[in-house]
Amino acid sequence: MLYWSMAESDGLVLGYSQRHTFLNQTALAELELPIYHRRAGGTAVLVGSHLLALDVVLPAGHPLILNDIVESYRWLGETWVAALRQLGIETRAVPPEEAHAQRALRKQPETSSYELLMNRACYGTLSPYEVVVGQRKVVGMDMIRRRAGSLLQAGVLLHWDTEQLAQLLGHTVEEQELLRTGLYERAIGLDTLAGRSVGINEVIAAFEHTIVSLAQ
Repeated sequence: MLYWSMAESDGLVLGYSQRHTFLNQTALAELELPIYHRRAGGTAVLVGSHLLALDVVLPAGHPLILNDIVESYRWLGETWVAALRQLGIETRAVPPEEAHAQRALRKQPETSSYELLMNRACYGTLSPYEVVVGQRKVVGMDMIRRRAGSLLQAGVLLHWDTEQLAQLLGHTVEEQELLRTGLYERAIGLDTLAGRSVGINEVIAAFEHTIVSLAQ
């Protein structure tokens, strides 16, 4: 089952291990954004008219649910690459070793501070088979697995603006400026890639046409 959604107003979705106290409380009060928590892992995602979300529900025993959790993302990432190609946007799915190499930077003394700061936002880091242009994320993904089946989630950036995230996730002026510029370099919206506003119905039609073609 595919379920498409978009938040009517802006809000901040925190990762499973993140808490309200993690945020800049002054910015939170000024922006007056609703805060939500998701059951999947990962970090903060700003939702609103700039982000199209897809939930894919797979029942237990489905052939796309693999024992290898990482490889269970592959088909979704590759489907998004093929779908976006229909819109004239060339992307690629991130190989696991590339994502792991970026994650390793969080443990190196010379890069850990910056990488951990970028990791406060979901679109500031890479995970296996997420969809990118160069090193900039276009589609982020996560997963929840239960005995009854699996839920895979994808968030497609229609537009990317780092201002609110920088305010919410940065506790100092310096952190906010690093987030503002760093997150801009880590992700990109479909509107920038296509040179025009890309409608949600276009994206949905491209993905669903692609997944039907692959099934055949």
